[in-house]
Amino acid sequence: MFPASEFRLNASHLPQWRYTIFRRLFGFMAVFCIPVYVTSIYLCIAQGLWAMVIVDTLAYLLLLGLLFFPELSDRQRYLMGSGLCYGIGAAFMVSVGPTGAGWFWMFLFPLLTALLLGFSASIWAQVINALTLIAIGIAYQQQQLQWPPLPAYSTTIYFVVLINFMVLNAMLSLSIAFLMDKLSKSLEEAISSRQATVIGLAKLAEYRDNDTGEHLLRMAQYARLLATRLAGSHNPPDELTEEFIDYIGLASTLHDIGKVGIPDAILLKPGRLSDEEFETIKGHPQIGAGVLRDLQQYAPSCQLLLLGEQIASGHHEKWDGSGYPRQLEGKAIPLAARIVALADVYDALTSQRCYKRPYSHEEARQIIIEGRGKHFDPQLVDVFLSNEADFIAQAKQQDATEQQSMAS
Repeated sequence: MFPASEFRLNASHLPQWRYTIFRRLFGFMAVFCIPVYVTSIYLCIAQGLWAMVIVDTLAYLLLLGLLFFPELSDRQRYLMGSGLCYGIGAAFMVSVGPTGAGWFWMFLFPLLTALLLGFSASIWAQVINALTLIAIGIAYQQQQLQWPPLPAYSTTIYFVVLINFMVLNAMLSLSIAFLMDKLSKSLEEAISSRQATVIGLAKLAEYRDNDTGEHLLRMAQYARLLATRLAGSHNPPDELTEEFIDYIGLASTLHDIGKVGIPDAILLKPGRLSDEEFETIKGHPQIGAGVLRDLQQYAPSCQLLLLGEQIASGHHEKWDGSGYPRQLEGKAIPLAARIVALADVYDALTSQRCYKRPYSHEEARQIIIEGRGKHFDPQLVDVFLSNEADFIAQAKQQDATEQQSMAS
């Protein structure tokens, strides 16, 4: 039996829509704020507001950094992006007064926080906004703030506008935050359901073979490791997205699901298979792909099932076209299947079987090198060789985990 907890999807990548909202919103902002920045700088210089010139310049540089600085986590980007709106709005309110620009950015702050960070964060944004604007109003009343002349403007007008601003802002922010939290929970439940379905299917193969559970776990970790390192290599494939990397490990467990359609007399035969029996075994990729293709009719947009089908049907294909069942060649073999093919062979070589001893990493490495451009995608072999220390460490860690599990 293999533990389902080992195949949990990376929760940080579940709300992909938040990341999409951030990239699109701040990407458009970076473009459209160019004329805003230029005109703002011009007006601030004309009025001698040099502090605002510095603030605007730093804000625009921070905006570019949020979009292009790769070391930031998604949450850091969201926090800093929301804080950027607050900082710009507060700076305008303090330096220029209750003009349209200041109110706009302060209004946007809780809304953006609700979209990117959720309900609780939007409450804090409302509190921060209220305290900041009340403090600004008090400072204006006590003449601690010197704003450009505003005809017929008074503290009373300021606080009337403030009250209306906060009520409308709270209504919109809390509504958006509530809906976004509901959407996020629904997405997580849907993904958990898909995950449970995939693990259930993978267990069908596990029940046919006592060694399959450990093999599935190891192979899933190797596949994810290989996909992650491939993403960081020179010229990674376009299909290698964060979602692909997040799903590849779990989807790889479905590679042999088609073996449920192979008779026990052949699948569990201890001796050498006859040619006819081997031809029967070679039918399992098509059986597995057919099962997963049928499931996709009920969830046509499920990336997990799509990768599973590609892996099940293509993990025995070879780069030179000599594999089975369709004799696909080169990049006609789906990337997920090419990754799993290498991970599957590496684990099969380095693991003990009833018919063979476990090969050392060096022996497995040599066999994989010999298969470069024949059995395996050359780029994947190069990535494997460049990161073989990680594979050795992963194998040792898994061995230690298995021994600990057996001891307990």
